[in-house]
Amino acid sequence: MLNQPIDFVHEDEPPRFLRAQALPYPDLQRVWTRVELTPFAGHPELEMVILDPDGQPEAAMAMVDVQFTYVSLTMHLKRPRSGEAYHLMLRLTRDNTLLDQRAVSFNLVFVERDEAMAEAEALEWTERGAAIEPLPPEEAIDLGWVAADQAPQEQSSNGNVS
Repeated sequence: MLNQPIDFVHEDEPPRFLRAQALPYPDLQRVWTRVELTPFAGHPELEMVILDPDGQPEAAMAMVDVQFTYVSLTMHLKRPRSGEAYHLMLRLTRDNTLLDQRAVSFNLVFVERDEAMAEAEALEWTERGAAIEPLPPEEAIDLGWVAADQAPQEQSSNGNVS
């Protein structure tokens, strides 16, 4: 046992997305996101953004130094709109280089887990969704975010501004 060599992950090519899925919970206020990557030696960064039916960011998550090829997490929606079309935007980077990029469309409706799992297992991307290239400077990336001081404010029925 002690004389066996240690297996290190060898990277034939930079990591990319194998499959991804966005599954709304029964309450339709949370979305279970599942992402599978090809094996990697150097840890990538993973960005996930859920866009609402109007193309505006509804939820976002950024992970640095991703350790595993399978990522599963729950994203919370601020203003869910039942039955409407949403998009899960995925971006995989490392060392300021875009490695892969995908968009996964889904409707905000609950689907039974077994049915959804079977659908995910049938999906496998065999190539990259984007070419490997350097990332543009941060100021050139427009995700549609609005600065808090520029966002329209809503007034609740009790007169509070949010």
